[in-house]
Amino acid sequence: MTRSRLRDLPGQARRRVLADLREDPYLPYVLLLAVVLCGFWIWHRAPNFATRDEKSRILDVLVAYGRVLEEPSLAALREGVTWSRVPFGATFYLFGLALLPVVLAAAVLGDLEAVAALGVPSYEFGFYAAWQSVPAWIWTWSIVLVRLANVALSVGCVYLTYRIGAAAFDRRTGDLAALLLTLTFGFLTIAHEGGEDMPALFFVLLALYLALRYVQIGDETLVLVAGAAGGVAIAFKLTAVPVVPLIGLAFPLRARRADRPWHAALASLAEPGTLRTIVASALAGLLCIVLGFPTALVGAPDLVLERVFVDPVARATHTTGPDAPIWWWFLRGYLSALSIPLLVAGIGGVLASVLAIIPGLRGRENGRDGALLVLALLGTYLLLFSQWHDFRVHHLLPTFPLVALLLADRLTALEASRPAIARPLMAVLLVTAGGYAVVGVGGYADMPRDQAEDWLLENAEPDATVETYRVDFQDTAIPYELSASPVAQPEGIGTDPCPDYIQLGYRDLLYLVDDTYYRNGARQHRYIRSLLEEEYNYEIVAEFGPRPPNYVPDRAEPGSARDLLRYGVVPQTDQYADEQELAANQYTIVLERTGSCPADRDPPF
Repeated sequence: MTRSRLRDLPGQARRRVLADLREDPYLPYVLLLAVVLCGFWIWHRAPNFATRDEKSRILDVLVAYGRVLEEPSLAALREGVTWSRVPFGATFYLFGLALLPVVLAAAVLGDLEAVAALGVPSYEFGFYAAWQSVPAWIWTWSIVLVRLANVALSVGCVYLTYRIGAAAFDRRTGDLAALLLTLTFGFLTIAHEGGEDMPALFFVLLALYLALRYVQIGDETLVLVAGAAGGVAIAFKLTAVPVVPLIGLAFPLRARRADRPWHAALASLAEPGTLRTIVASALAGLLCIVLGFPTALVGAPDLVLERVFVDPVARATHTTGPDAPIWWWFLRGYLSALSIPLLVAGIGGVLASVLAIIPGLRGRENGRDGALLVLALLGTYLLLFSQWHDFRVHHLLPTFPLVALLLADRLTALEASRPAIARPLMAVLLVTAGGYAVVGVGGYADMPRDQAEDWLLENAEPDATVETYRVDFQDTAIPYELSASPVAQPEGIGTDPCPDYIQLGYRDLLYLVDDTYYRNGARQHRYIRSLLEEEYNYEIVAEFGPRPPNYVPDRAEPGSARDLLRYGVVPQTDQYADEQELAANQYTIVLERTGSCPADRDPPF
């Protein structure tokens, strides 16, 4: 490898993209569709946040900016970088760049002092005081710019899926795989939030493509850059670690290209030249991981070590959902993300791909190396998540393009042999998956919490207070312009003993469900039911979103496959823990005070 070869790679990549756009008549339309679906109504919930992670990552960056603006010094920078609840990695750099125009605009408009005054925010009610202390436009544009960066990376993932398919199989397979990914609703939901999931996926796919090209042409520069890309992916999200064995697999696959059997290919890894390349690729990845954590650069290596070696172990056993067989969590996540038709087809495509590569594994055939790399990466991800107590759609995100690639390969192979079967099957699959995705994405234009905020702004007095029982304002539909009265976390904020409005959400209604895994309590159950029956001089004046039967959330029974079927038919269903909350989770009730506040009203939260 030479430095000139490295310098050539960006230009080579640019030429490759332009050539694909010029030579493939379908690719520009697939990418345009991805831009439209990923970017539709991208400003939803702003100036509030789509997820707690989105809020945390944006606040992390603004606090760092604020500390340096208030006290320009290395000590202030270190404090600004290390204060957050978890020292997340490369997302800090990405969001730092995305928010730079907002900080510059704040300087021009005279609002920079609000950023500098953030200091070290207090956690009460999800950093509510910090949110209120900064002008709403700063939050809105920070959220929009972060999400636009995510949209750009999402479209990049669609292109990389195409490029992998074209390199491993042919352009038609690449087109179909990219289209299937674009019509995957779980992929589109992650595109509608700021976070580390999509950037990590982009670099995982980049590493996969570079590893594949190394296997095909033997350019050592490509596998070194693949190692670096894998390191960046891990710096964004530690669950990208399956990229490590993926790159490792590329070396024996390349050795088999010299007509060697498996045992000889594995033995060749000890040869000085190959061993040197393996070590160099690993070191490139390790360097990118270390540099990807800003806490390492400001002299806090202990936080990096804790994040890398302690947190992943804790996450595997951390309970964020009910006890259920792991297959139930896989089925729940994939049904919600893919829809029933796409999931059934995806399973068939994966199984058919396994059968297709078996002859090559037994002999010296190497024409299926691309499929083998994709299958190996998919299998490693599934093995990783199978060790967890529970997981959600955003964890499964890296597997969506892999399933799309394998399914597209088998569909195009079927089309070549039996077009009368394959083409109607493709049409049905694209129509059903597309309908599921379009309906799901269209829901962003009419989300319950956005509706509730609009209603309150139109009907409530400017000095009205809204009582809530959530511990984080991100879970509520309280407008930025009104005052929240958070009963569950009043410290440092204050509560109104006789608020103008009370707001109940989906999570509050979970107290009405018997024997839930998390929200249980007879007092809370009675109090919520009393509010719904309009006691305490509060009456229901507005509801937003689909009302659960008798206000009792109807979640799937843990371990029941039958209950999960509706998750593959209705795109915006309920989610657990820190997953983006869609229409079902955003159900909101607004109650207005109709008289004096009775003395016996004592919210048990």
